[in-house]
Amino acid sequence: MNIDSIKEIMDGIDPGAILPDLSTLFGRVEVICKIAVLVGPIVLLIMGLAYLFLSPKEANHYFGYQCYYGMGSIQAWRFTQRLSGIVMGGLGLILTVTMYFISAKFPGMNAMELAGKAVSCLVWEAVLIALAMGGINLTAFLLFNRKGELRKKK
Repeated sequence: MNIDSIKEIMDGIDPGAILPDLSTLFGRVEVICKIAVLVGPIVLLIMGLAYLFLSPKEANHYFGYQCYYGMGSIQAWRFTQRLSGIVMGGLGLILTVTMYFISAKFPGMNAMELAGKAVSCLVWEAVLIALAMGGINLTAFLLFNRKGELRKKK
């Protein structure tokens, strides 16, 4: 193959036809940002409901909210499952509603503003989930010892 044959092949190709239409690309970015912002809270809501209603009666390493102090006894296990179900389900519901209203404003934003808002929403979701999990673990630590027995008050 020589250079002249490559030039002939390239003359018949329009590079603009290869690139996607930018209006559809930005429309997809909006949908992707909405999905990214709403998936986390919906999954959190489902997990909270599962911990509340579907958790096993005894501690296991397969399903349920597992923390060190919550797995020591059946009483500690059931308490942490109920607490994590209420906290995560409630947080998931609040975040789902909040993120739905925030994502309803996405269509009026330009691409950079949209991406910035989506990233800030994701960061806030992660921080709130980490705080909720820390609160559940701290509560289990304060109420139960490592054997799962209630701590005695001094």
